Amino acid sequence: MRSDPRELDRTNHDLVVVGAGIQGAAIAREAAERGIAVVLIDSRDVAAGTSSRSSRLVHGGLRYLKHGHYGLVREALHERERLLRSCPHLVRPLPMVMPFFRDGGGSPLAMRLGTWLYGRLAGRSTLPRARRLSAHDAAAAFPGLRTEGLREAILFFDAATQDARLTVANALAAKKAGAHVLTHCAVVGGGGDGLYLVDNLTGSTVVLRAHHVVNATGPRADDLRRAMRVAGEPLVHTTRGSHLVLAPRSGETALAAFLPDGRIQFVIPHRDGTLCGTTDVDDELPGDETGPPAADVDYLLEALRFLMAPAPQREDVRFAYAGWRSLPTGAGPSGAKNREAFVVAEGIPLGTLHTIVGGKLTTHRSFAERVIAAIFPTDGPSPTRMRPLPGGEGPREVTDELWWRHGGRVSLVRDLCDEDTTWRERLCPHRPFLAAELVHALRHDGAVTFADSMLRRLVHSQGPCLEKSCLRNAHTLFLRERRWTVDFDADAAIAALRQEVAVMRGEVDVVTAGVAATP
Repeated sequence: MRSDPRELDRTNHDLVVVGAGIQGAAIAREAAERGIAVVLIDSRDVAAGTSSRSSRLVHGGLRYLKHGHYGLVREALHERERLLRSCPHLVRPLPMVMPFFRDGGGSPLAMRLGTWLYGRLAGRSTLPRARRLSAHDAAAAFPGLRTEGLREAILFFDAATQDARLTVANALAAKKAGAHVLTHCAVVGGGGDGLYLVDNLTGSTVVLRAHHVVNATGPRADDLRRAMRVAGEPLVHTTRGSHLVLAPRSGETALAAFLPDGRIQFVIPHRDGTLCGTTDVDDELPGDETGPPAADVDYLLEALRFLMAPAPQREDVRFAYAGWRSLPTGAGPSGAKNREAFVVAEGIPLGTLHTIVGGKLTTHRSFAERVIAAIFPTDGPSPTRMRPLPGGEGPREVTDELWWRHGGRVSLVRDLCDEDTTWRERLCPHRPFLAAELVHALRHDGAVTFADSMLRRLVHSQGPCLEKSCLRNAHTLFLRERRWTVDFDADAAIAALRQEVAVMRGEVDVVTAGVAATP
């Protein structure tokens, strides 16, 4: 996937997109599909930031209805349906139980009205409409739900995804349509002669020319504006969303419940772990993402004690992570702010900088369509409305675990298994991935570094296996198949991966005396 930045030095392009998260990758895809010469840049890997640290939901945003954000909810529900069709291996229907307790959990009447409106806004959805559950039926639908004080529940449907893979799919689609993708390449400034980049792999400097630059750096949007010498007040403020991962649970039904403090909490089953979250804490991000602080961990465990019996304990937590949301500046609680993204255009020496503020994972495609239509007015509907993402084509092989990870591109993995029969074996006894899937990550999915491969291509809800022997075996294969001269020292590459995982986990193992009140 990665182009050599040196081959693009002093070249002209219609558009440069900075930030290869879900919004940037989708915008690059939209531009490339429309024949626009585009370059997608990220100082790290595709989905290295918030786009691999979300709640992994494709949803309309049921809680946004109480704030009157009907247009956003309608758009998200229609995009949810489109994603269920265009990449069924990455986006799957998710039944969700919303319980109501005598000691909290919201109003059953209000939420019955809300889910009815949710269904109306969804239009002709393939997902079933919501229905009321008795306390007995709710406990049966979600084993482990606290039954003490349980009044009733609502069963409704949304969708779950694997956020990093969805982002990579958009970047792959952009590349296939003609975009250049420059990962591990940092923007350090710009002038009248172009955008200044440094290749983090080689240290070489590159200049790109384009009249339009999209700033899709999310929580770092104002940092890029300063690097581009834009004068103006900050556009974004950031909030931290922390998540805990428990062991896998049986069944596919999730839990979505309002807590006594008014926040909503999710317990979402995935094949390889159960995702629990999230928090919403105002928090600046001066550098790279860290992990959940101890206060967030305490808050989430307390939330699980309210919802489940027996309640999970700290020792049950298998993994943890935190993502930073980019919201518009201004007064008021972050939970009530409109999550609909918008663009601010500002002049810079080489042209116009278009900064994205806000945004949702679910509406990445439709937002990208609007952005490109505003910058490069075109006639007719976007080709991305009907075109499947890579892997979304072909028959649905739902009984094959490989299909759930690769979709229609599973044939590429099977070809690798035929190329070298040893690649049919598991890469590690503690994770489900074949050796062929690591080769696939390097040859076909744009992984550059060892961490790219193990964290954001061979994605596992509980993180990568950190056993030394397993990592050494994986690194040996990585050295054989890598496309770029990086991570040649096994000890250093393994240490760097372990350090990144340790930072992601945050303070999940730290025991504190109290419980945070409002993360």
